[in-house]
Amino acid sequence: MKKKTWKSCAAALLAAGLAAGAIAAEHLSAPSTVSAEMAATVSAAPMPLWAKPAKSAKEISAAAAQYARTMGPAALAMAEQWGVKVEEGVLGGVPVFTLTPPKVEKEKADKVVFYIHGGGYILGHGVSGIGEAVRLAGQEHYRVVCVDYRMAPEHPFPAAIDDAFAAYKALIGKTDARNVAVFGTSTGGAMTLILAIQAAREGVPMPAALIAGTPWSDTGRVGDSYETNEGLDNVLVTYDGLLRSAAEAYAAGADLKNPLISPVYASSEDLKRFPPTLLVSGTRDLFLSNTVRMHKRLLMSGAPAELIVYEALSHAQYYLNDAAPETGEHYRLLGQFLERRLLGREGR
Repeated sequence: MKKKTWKSCAAALLAAGLAAGAIAAEHLSAPSTVSAEMAATVSAAPMPLWAKPAKSAKEISAAAAQYARTMGPAALAMAEQWGVKVEEGVLGGVPVFTLTPPKVEKEKADKVVFYIHGGGYILGHGVSGIGEAVRLAGQEHYRVVCVDYRMAPEHPFPAAIDDAFAAYKALIGKTDARNVAVFGTSTGGAMTLILAIQAAREGVPMPAALIAGTPWSDTGRVGDSYETNEGLDNVLVTYDGLLRSAAEAYAAGADLKNPLISPVYASSEDLKRFPPTLLVSGTRDLFLSNTVRMHKRLLMSGAPAELIVYEALSHAQYYLNDAAPETGEHYRLLGQFLERRLLGREGR
């Protein structure tokens, strides 16, 4: 398919971040092991968006509004580029966007990917949260249902996970859970894991598979890479910036070790019920340690789990540069996982 020129996710994120004010920082150069396109992304100066804490709930809401104004048009432009149809709807009383690719193979016609966007429980309102899912629909030809859940500071814990779980239960009321995969990155990755915990506790049918990209699996400042990758991760930059503000706004005084906030603390009894789970991170990712911790917890609990750690990438950079070959490779790896778990192609 001939691609159109569009404003990349990375460029849109940078534009959103600049509204918070530029920061001066040097950043480690890219290694020779990544493409020239990705090298420009991983060696860029840290994004301002997450670098500084918010002074108030009002400031968080203003940042969220700016993010939506910037990322929403970028996501719709990407949908146009890939020929993906975007339709609004409601599932379980929760707003959703259904993404339909221009072509769906016969064997994928009854399959659905349920997508939960990231953004620290504060960013990603409306269509601004669908960008990552658009390429999965366009490149790998799956129908994707994106949940537009409520967020902090207006709607703290457990509003977000309640909305996602309600929409999921409504979806599997219409589509066999064995034909559904749940997918998300960052906060969406954590919420993907939390959804499975909720399903295990309530006896709700599990999806066929989970994809948890660089999940915010420990919402507290716990884990080695919060220290070792501080400042090296040029997306999130530091836990003590907007990330801490987001954690405080969302938890609103609740225990950060609650597994429904930080899924790395889930019981082995719940984790052993998980379906096959793919976790993804990068060597410069602030969330690397907690992705690794989550992987170990799943394996020790007897759950089938896989882990990909990408060379040199900061938080979620595997989908932020549409021009980088690594981005296409990443989505192909997701596609292979889904082929194995949704389509039964074990040899791929």
